[in-house]
Amino acid sequence: MKAKITLIVSAVLAIVMLSCSADYKKTKSGLVYKIFSGGSKDSAANFNNVVKFNVLYKINDSVLYDSHGKMPQFFGVSAQDAGSYSPFELFPMLKKGDSVVTTQLVDTLFKKGMQQQIPFAKKGDQIKTYIKILEIFRVDSIARKDYQAEMEKDRPRQEKEAQEAQAKQKEKEEKEMQAYFSANKITPVRAPKGTYVLIKEKGNGEPAATGKFVTVKYSGKGLVNNKVFDAGVYVFQVGPGNAIPGWHDGIPLLNKGGKGILYIPGSLAYGQDGPAGPFATLVFDVEILNVSDTQEKADADKRVMDSLAAKNLPKTN
Repeated sequence: MKAKITLIVSAVLAIVMLSCSADYKKTKSGLVYKIFSGGSKDSAANFNNVVKFNVLYKINDSVLYDSHGKMPQFFGVSAQDAGSYSPFELFPMLKKGDSVVTTQLVDTLFKKGMQQQIPFAKKGDQIKTYIKILEIFRVDSIARKDYQAEMEKDRPRQEKEAQEAQAKQKEKEEKEMQAYFSANKITPVRAPKGTYVLIKEKGNGEPAATGKFVTVKYSGKGLVNNKVFDAGVYVFQVGPGNAIPGWHDGIPLLNKGGKGILYIPGSLAYGQDGPAGPFATLVFDVEILNVSDTQEKADADKRVMDSLAAKNLPKTN
């Protein structure tokens, strides 16, 4: 149904644009636009009003975003948007029920230093925006109340889409790891949440169980780029402690003295902000140096280990 709505809206707007192209105007900033009156007798939006609207963004003939069938957009009208070469500079000209179509040249946006805001665009492209004003709120508290109501109404859709996106991401990560394991002829053990552990030595000491404070010597790199991004010794509590989910998932498969390799999918690592790229699978070589019952004991033991390591360093002249 959502796809049909988008197609219908796009088709209708395309027809309107073709039939009225001669009536397009241009703002002082150079923004090309046309307003289609909704016939309202209300006044146009003023500065500090909040506008509720549906929007469709397109780059050339490709849809970038369509709010139809989703939560409407809310925008506070501000004098700062005047002359901004943005559809928002037109809001003081619009009334409830009005529609507006705008065209922005990507070349002009680049000249204004907006390359980072539109990384998907290239020179010569055009961004077209179609806006339908649903409501204009003169009182901020009423706008906030309506915004919260729309959020609650749209929450099930957002949650469903998030779950679907997460499932697709996990499927992609699993295929990538299985291809790597197959190519390298290794058979790691799968931890409960999806981390894979290649156990080199299980370890004969105390298990790194949930609730324990574990001292881990590690080196981390990207599965694809094979570049080390971090290394050191880290103390954390398994379960509630400060570490990425993949560590909480995979470390318990080892005991004190154990050594292994953790293959952690991006969704169980740093997600979008991964050090080896967005949702990149990470590889950690780990050694369980110690397992303690308390943070204090873990820190004290680590100080002893650090002291002994310092004494064993070769002397320099």
